Amino acid sequence: MINTINHSLHYNYNNSKGNKEEKKPIEEIKIKKHNSQKRIIKKDLDENKENKNTENIKKEIKKKRERKKSMENKDNNESKDIKEVKEVKELKDTKDSKETKKENKDNNTNSKEKKTTKKIILEDIFSTEEENLKIKYFDTSNITNVQIPKDYLNVIYYNLLVEEKKGINPMPDHTYMTRQTEINEKMRSILVDWLIDVHFKFGFTDETLFMTVSIIDRYLSLAQISRTNFQLLGITALMIACKHEEIDLPKIDDFIYITDNAYKKEEVIKMEFDVLSKLNFAFLYPSPIKFFEYLSLHFNFDKKQHMMGKYLMESFLLDIKNAKYKPSIISCACTYIVMKFFKLKNYQESYSKKFYVLDETKEKYSEHNIKECAKDICLFVDNINKTNYQACVKKYSKPEQENVAVLIMNN
Repeated sequence: MINTINHSLHYNYNNSKGNKEEKKPIEEIKIKKHNSQKRIIKKDLDENKENKNTENIKKEIKKKRERKKSMENKDNNESKDIKEVKEVKELKDTKDSKETKKENKDNNTNSKEKKTTKKIILEDIFSTEEENLKIKYFDTSNITNVQIPKDYLNVIYYNLLVEEKKGINPMPDHTYMTRQTEINEKMRSILVDWLIDVHFKFGFTDETLFMTVSIIDRYLSLAQISRTNFQLLGITALMIACKHEEIDLPKIDDFIYITDNAYKKEEVIKMEFDVLSKLNFAFLYPSPIKFFEYLSLHFNFDKKQHMMGKYLMESFLLDIKNAKYKPSIISCACTYIVMKFFKLKNYQESYSKKFYVLDETKEKYSEHNIKECAKDICLFVDNINKTNYQACVKKYSKPEQENVAVLIMNN
């Protein structure tokens, strides 16, 4: 029993030892297993992390690719848009250029059409005149001076005749002195002589002087004036003419000063209003000097001949008979006197009807009127030395005016 017990104890003891001995590797195995599991878990985790990282990287790569694609698409779209815009701009530019070219062409065509219409109008004017009167005023083929508008000389002269035919509104009446109670022809000549002197000292244009005398005659044809205001009328007419013809216009005080302050500024303004209202502001007219400039050009007058014609016309302003004749008649008469004085062979052409008549069937003027006007001019100029009206004589006795006044006196 004891042996069996011992044996059993021994066996159990041995078994327990064995178990104890066996327990150790089990634990190690467990630990190994646990470590291996940990490793496996770590590996899995690492793999998961790697997978997640790879997935994230892939996602990021995808996102980047998508971004790139979107950017590329945007760039492409922008480039397309830019291209489209450029194309549109190019198309617009081409259209604009075409339109501008068309506009330029249209403008050119319009200008050409306008020019052609103007030419047609002018041709119509001349065709009608040529049909009725067969007039060609000047031959401009030999004119070489660039400053002379040779293409328009005939038209300008024709328009002057048209304006003259319409009538200066109102026309001056050379008999108006019979209706004036306080002034006479002598006083008018004194006033005009004084105005010629003032005009020359101020250095005004020729048109200013002729317009001034025309305003005075036309006003006196409609209204009466007192002796005290007669000089006031003269400076007012000169001021009105200067406002239209002169570039550098004197002040009202300057006009008052030349009268030795005989009038006030308010009186000049009042007289200006009265004159313009009486004439209905129609103070312009084709003066004889305008007609004479074209006639002297047509007959190839030199400076001395031209100055003589001006001297005759300005001297004739002193005579009240100046209001009796049309401006074209006065210019033709002065041309006739100059050509006779210098013994030019073609003097008969100076009283040709084409220079002062638009319609022969209706006009009363003829060669007789030219010669009658020329006689009146010659009579007045020949007797001018016997008068006190020496302003025009002094003016044209200077070398600048070729001493034409002295030349006429000696002959």
